Amino acid sequence: MDEKQLQYEFLSILSESHPGLTFEEYRDSCVFLLFYQYLCLKHGDSLEEVYKPGELVKMAIRGKLQVASFLKFMESASSFLHLLNKDFQLTEFSFYKSLERVHSLEKQKSYARFFRKFLKKIDGWDCKEELLRQYPKLFVLLIAEFAKLKKDTYISEELSELYHKFFCRRFHKKKGKCKVLFPEFQYGILASSIISTEKNIEIYGYTKEQEYIDIFTIVCYMRGIPLDSLHLFMKKDWRAIRDLPDGADNILIFMPEGVEAGEYIASPKLSLGKEQFYAGTKGEFPFLLTAISCLKENGFLAAVFPGAMLYREGREAQIRKYLVEELNCLDTIMLLPDSIFHSIGQAEAILFFQMNRERKDILFFDCSEIESLDKEQIDTIDQLWSERKTIPGLCACVERDEIEKNEYNLNLPRYITKVVKETAIDMEKGKARIREIEQELQEIENRIAIYRRELGL
Repeated sequence: MDEKQLQYEFLSILSESHPGLTFEEYRDSCVFLLFYQYLCLKHGDSLEEVYKPGELVKMAIRGKLQVASFLKFMESASSFLHLLNKDFQLTEFSFYKSLERVHSLEKQKSYARFFRKFLKKIDGWDCKEELLRQYPKLFVLLIAEFAKLKKDTYISEELSELYHKFFCRRFHKKKGKCKVLFPEFQYGILASSIISTEKNIEIYGYTKEQEYIDIFTIVCYMRGIPLDSLHLFMKKDWRAIRDLPDGADNILIFMPEGVEAGEYIASPKLSLGKEQFYAGTKGEFPFLLTAISCLKENGFLAAVFPGAMLYREGREAQIRKYLVEELNCLDTIMLLPDSIFHSIGQAEAILFFQMNRERKDILFFDCSEIESLDKEQIDTIDQLWSERKTIPGLCACVERDEIEKNEYNLNLPRYITKVVKETAIDMEKGKARIREIEQELQEIENRIAIYRRELGL
């Protein structure tokens, strides 16, 4: 089985039927069982045969695999794997604990049917060495597909690449371990694009669901990130902590739907001494200000937010002035193509911030009419980004004086003029078409005249 066939088999998991299970139950079942298989492959030489997935398949064939027997098996297997790998105790996963609480007979039957079918499938994959090598990549691809089914959580490959370009551009300037914060993370896809090439990082983040912590942890583990470098919290627990120790080198945010009013990363009293901005202000800006307050002295932040925050009036105009003039931290604004998102219904922009900037300009990119950002286009953007060039219709490097004249309205049409493409006219072809139309009109007039004579008109 080659790489493409293996990828096809792996992603075909999405097409498997799972009657009686919700989307979340099916997703968490797949994640748990795939990670179990990964650990078994990784410790294959040291793992006793009785604890490998094949043993569960034998139980399924004999009709002895029910929820109770599955839990008992996983308890023993988890203890044995824990001896080989101190990082994980599978019985601590939220899925295992939720399965223990399933008392409905119908739900138990649904889980048992799915386990029997799924285990037979993954145990039948050959090329164990190649499968182990490809597992980190395949797992992230599958997680991305699960996220795509939940359209509000999906981060496209193009957007991940833009974040990656931003991160790597600055990561290599950092000496020592880089501290990265992912507020409100979900599937960990954004983090995966970064940690795929960089290992010398310490990751902080918080989320609303324990299941997301499990998935994020697995992604990091497969990518080679030491688990003692992970600091992942439930949102309620993060609120109690609030302060990120010593601040973050990089903060990466993805919130295409925006945030609710009153949502903060850190306490407003710690946020740049501008408490007046927090009352009666749209949710994105207080969230953004508290994020900026968590940055180190020379930290960077990248965030996707609704494009409307670039031009809304009132208090938000004051905040934009504060970010541009007083903090001088807004470095780049990129209006994104609609194709990157799924049915959001509003323009989205990715904003890049740098603390303690020496420059007094902002780089604007208008990518809204680009159908899709392929590798060549992203490389071009990256080059223009480095050179801070002005290209009519695409990007403009704008000095602060001009932004001040526009009263800190950052709407891109004020700075980037659309290029109207002139279409060359083929005169001979046009004349020929005119003659054709004239002939058609003459034929119609002749038929009208015949009808008039027949009707005596």
